[in-house]
Amino acid sequence: MGLSTVTAARILAGQRLGSSGEDHHLTWDRFPATALARTYNADAQTGESSACATALLCGVKANRETVGLDARARFEDCPSSHTSRVPSLLYWAQRKGMATGIVTNTRVTHATPAALYAHSASRYWEDDSKMSPATRKICKDIARQLVEDTPGRNITVVLGGGRRHWLPREARDPELDAEEGRRLDGRNLIEDWLRDKKRRGLRAAYAWNRQQLNRLARTPLDHLIGLFAYSHLDFEADRDTGPEGDPSLAEMALAALQLLRRSPAGFFLFIEGGRIDHAHHYNNAYRALDETLALDAALSAILPLVDLRDTLVVVTADHSHVLTMGALNAPRGNPILGEFRHSLGNGGKR
Repeated sequence: MGLSTVTAARILAGQRLGSSGEDHHLTWDRFPATALARTYNADAQTGESSACATALLCGVKANRETVGLDARARFEDCPSSHTSRVPSLLYWAQRKGMATGIVTNTRVTHATPAALYAHSASRYWEDDSKMSPATRKICKDIARQLVEDTPGRNITVVLGGGRRHWLPREARDPELDAEEGRRLDGRNLIEDWLRDKKRRGLRAAYAWNRQQLNRLARTPLDHLIGLFAYSHLDFEADRDTGPEGDPSLAEMALAALQLLRRSPAGFFLFIEGGRIDHAHHYNNAYRALDETLALDAALSAILPLVDLRDTLVVVTADHSHVLTMGALNAPRGNPILGEFRHSLGNGGKR
C-alpha cells in the first residue's frame, strides 16, 4: 500500500461514487499527521513482510524471512531464535492489562500478524510440516506459539484465515472437503485452543463462517477465534457473501471491536488488509485497489465506535509494492482502470 496504490485507490473510490475521483478523500486522508518510513531490512535492500512487520510491530530491524526476532537471528536457524526474541506492541498492551485482538484477511499465522505473538527463524514455519525433525524437537511452529505461549494464548480475539495450519493431516477442512490439514503432530489446535480457555475458566468460542461470527459477536465471551478459510480469505471481489461464506474485513473488525471495547483497561487491535499485497504480487491492479478500499471501509466502520480523544489510530503498510500511473496527458476523471489513447500530431512529434 504505497503512495501510488493509495492515489489510484482514492481515484477509484471517487469514480465509483460518480465523481472524477482525484479530489476524493479516503478515511485516512483526513488524519492530522502523515509520515514516511524506510522499509529496508537488516540484510536486504527491499523490505520483506515478516522482517518489515517485526520492525513495525516490535521496533527493531530484522533479517528477511524471520519474524519476531532481532538481527542476530538467521533464517531457518532454529537455535538462533532462542537468543534473539523481541517483544511486540501486543505483548506490551497485555502487560498493561489491555484486551488485544488480531483481524486479518490473510492466514492468522502469516508473516505480518505473526510478528505480534511469534518468534520464528522462518516465516514459513506456520505449522510443523515445513520444519525438519530436529527443528521440531527444539522450536515450536507459529500456530503452536499462538495457542500455547505468551502473548498468543492471551489474545482476546483472533479473526482471519489459515485453518490448514491448525488441523492434522487426517482432518478434513469443514468448508473444502477435498482439503486436509497440514500438521504432522496429529494435533487439532482449534480444539487445543478451546480446551485451554475452558481449563482457565474463560468463555470462548470458535467460528468458521460468516453466520457463526455474526451470532457470536452478540454473545458475551472472553475469547473468540475465527478461522474463515483453508488458506487466505478470498479477495473481496470474489468473496462469498452468503451466511456460510467469509465475513468482510469490516465485519471482522466490527466483531472484534465489540468484544474488545468491553475492557475497562482499553484495548489494542491490529487490522490487516493483507490481500492488497497479494493482488500486487499477482500484478492484479483491480484487486489491489479494491482491497485497499476494503481496508478503508473497515476503518470507516469502526471509527465512529471509538473515542478519538484517547484512541490512537495508525494506518500504515509494512512495505510498498510497484504500481505505476503515468498517462501524462490523461484528462482529469479518466477511468483509473481504463485505457487512455493519445494521438500525436505534427507527424508523430511532440
